[in-house]
Amino acid sequence: SCKLFDSLPKPRDDIDFESLPWNLNCPEAHNYVLVKTTSGKWEQTHYDPEVDDGEVCNSIFPYVSTPLNVYPSTTSLNYGTTIWEGLKCFRTSKGRAAVFRPDMNFKRLCNGADALCLPKPSYELFMRGIQSAIQANGDLIPPYGDGMKLYIRPLLMGSGQQLGLYPSPEFSLIFYVSPTGNYFKGKAMGGLKIHLETKYSRASRGGLGSAKCSGNYAITLRPLEEAKKQGFNDNLYLDLETYKEGNLNEAIIQELSAANVFLVLKTGEIVTPCLKKGTILPGVTRDSVIQLVKEVASELQSSFQESTGKGDKKVFISERDVKVSDFLNATEAFITGTAAEIVPLGSLATGEGEENFSITLPHENGGPVTLKILEILREVMYEKRAPTDITKTWLPNPFTSSENFRLLS
Repeated sequence: SCKLFDSLPKPRDDIDFESLPWNLNCPEAHNYVLVKTTSGKWEQTHYDPEVDDGEVCNSIFPYVSTPLNVYPSTTSLNYGTTIWEGLKCFRTSKGRAAVFRPDMNFKRLCNGADALCLPKPSYELFMRGIQSAIQANGDLIPPYGDGMKLYIRPLLMGSGQQLGLYPSPEFSLIFYVSPTGNYFKGKAMGGLKIHLETKYSRASRGGLGSAKCSGNYAITLRPLEEAKKQGFNDNLYLDLETYKEGNLNEAIIQELSAANVFLVLKTGEIVTPCLKKGTILPGVTRDSVIQLVKEVASELQSSFQESTGKGDKKVFISERDVKVSDFLNATEAFITGTAAEIVPLGSLATGEGEENFSITLPHENGGPVTLKILEILREVMYEKRAPTDITKTWLPNPFTSSENFRLLS
């Protein structure tokens, strides 16, 4: 078992955190948390919040020297029963560590666990697992600076051995980490060149589109490779049930390979596809943008006027079915995700052998509204903006007591 830091340590001085890419970095320095169950549920022995003790506090292992015991018949290898989360810990302007909205990741993990017949951890177990992983890797939290973070990935998988198609006889709950630098590594922010995908489907009604399961990412790899060969950065997927050849403008959009999308319309509406069909992943950054825009819409008014030239429209945010034609009424668009936070979408077009569609946004390299929302989000994250009733629970400190951490204080 590895030693936990009981207070925030200084960052390691042998790592150039700013230069780290978005990848698994410095694994020889990592420790990870692993707990298992064969009973089909998580017990008090895994974590007892009354005494703040259990396996999740002590089952911590060096990443490189302690690989998982995985057999050929492991359920998750054969039947894809793996879900995971992605969240971030960083230093704020006040010199403390903060984890961004971990309660949202818990809700999403539970949704995925239900969908894939995996035992849901208690909220207390999940939060203590995050806290243990951070405290076991405290010196890997980068120094204060925009975009640098310790990425935490909770992983819930069927780890038992079997050949038949049924829920696993054993389950593993894992929390591992990686320090990462700024997603753009100092490059000027430019708009993404996005392919409007009309042949491949990411998710359909009644499927797993809203679960953060491994299959949702595997299914995007081939289309992503093909899009990159044509010079695109990523794909924007359609609800293919709504696409009729010759009437592409009426098709309803979903999301990118691993990011949600927002449009800034000339009507004053900032819009993102709704979640009601269960085909879109409920992103934490997506929800944060929605909550912030509702709260600070008046602050965005001058940016909206600069973006559209219209001063008579009030800014508001909505979740609804978004059609391809909505891009024709947009002055800006952006994507949201844990890694990059907010990135402008510069252009959208179909590719070879597809129905023709092409548009370049008027503010393709990041419009006033996009940049203002990113500024506000980062002010909240780094404690440069006073907390409100909405944001006061967004930044719990992993180096406080386990009770305070799970109470999001």
